[in-house]
Amino acid sequence: MNGNPRRTARSVALALAVVAVAVAGVATWLPAQTPPGKLCCVAGEYRGSTTPDPLPNCPVPKSETFAMTISQARGCGATVWGRITDSSGHVNDFTGTLSPGRPRGCCVITASFSDPGHAGHLVKFTGTFCKRLGKWHASGTFTEVNSGDPCKKGGVWEITQN
Repeated sequence: MNGNPRRTARSVALALAVVAVAVAGVATWLPAQTPPGKLCCVAGEYRGSTTPDPLPNCPVPKSETFAMTISQARGCGATVWGRITDSSGHVNDFTGTLSPGRPRGCCVITASFSDPGHAGHLVKFTGTFCKRLGKWHASGTFTEVNSGDPCKKGGVWEITQN
């Protein structure tokens, strides 16, 4: 090394101090970007559609419309529940949870309902909520057990906030 050892020691100490301040600044900034436990506030009224997966030896599936009301635990909590009303007026009440999703600012719903009119019929659905143009939109998949219809075992769904 050429130069004064004191000057070199000061330069190294200054560089370390700058790095330490930068690391502390980034560490402070990161939690502010993704606060732990912060969830989407998705409570509201929605309109949507479901489309069953195509299955062998079954007719081509048709998209069905539905309305959905979502309620959420106080303070935009993780617990969600609500009501799904299909186009023929059949109503199912669901329960589920929200968790942080990707991309940042989106949330994942995992929920289910059993149809009281059909013993053993269980529908599970999962999907991702993201906000676009000030309204929540979600899409995902669903599975059905004991639906009574061999051509309806699962599919895709989507909703848009009214």
